[in-house]
Amino acid sequence: MEAERDPDAAWVATLTDRPRAAAEAALAEAAADRRLFGHIARQHRSAGRRGYIEIDAPLELHAIARLLRPRHVIEVGVSSGVSSAYLLAALARNGAGELHSVDLPSHPRRPGDPDPSWALPPGRSSGWAVPPRLLPAWDLRLGDKADVVPRLARELRQVDLVVYDVPHNEADLVREFTALDPRMPAGGVAIVDHGPNGELCAALRGWARRRSSTATGRRGLGLYGMRAASRPGGPRPGAPRSRA
Repeated sequence: MEAERDPDAAWVATLTDRPRAAAEAALAEAAADRRLFGHIARQHRSAGRRGYIEIDAPLELHAIARLLRPRHVIEVGVSSGVSSAYLLAALARNGAGELHSVDLPSHPRRPGDPDPSWALPPGRSSGWAVPPRLLPAWDLRLGDKADVVPRLARELRQVDLVVYDVPHNEADLVREFTALDPRMPAGGVAIVDHGPNGELCAALRGWARRRSSTATGRRGLGLYGMRAASRPGGPRPGAPRSRA
């Protein structure tokens, strides 16, 4: 695992609607957490690889969660749990909030096959690099996102931050965003990773337009986020509200 260099404070400030100085302070706080970075790096080395697929902006995720102070965060895509750990660390510093992560674990097909960067090492499960001290605020759900994301949308009254870090097609993303839309308030943030140098997908652009917003990219990465500037018409009729 390599330490992130040159995080994008302007992107954090735009998504959180906070001053640049506040974004820089939150990023500095995340970078200073050597205990967290060291734990994840040791776990990666112990599994035989230095890195696993992840959003290449963990410091920004930590800073965004610190500044937004979300009650509920949904993360799609976990692998070793780098992003999960930085989000959970931010929630722990906030003193409140819960991370709901969705993952469909992948393993090498046969012994000796080359491991894709997202495949789990033998004997490891999704999020195995997350420090145990951060687990109490983590709701990890294993399964197909097409099933789990709509289920979370039915369960949660409000979703303040969405981090979508898996390969996707437009139809799936539209369907899952549509399920989440009634739960995201004005000021809520959605982030989608489009892969290295990926371009903004039509699904996120369309969602931003419906929420009177514009998706903006993180400098140098195919990572785009939008901050909802308006609220949709309200929760779907009959949708259960079991978790505040």
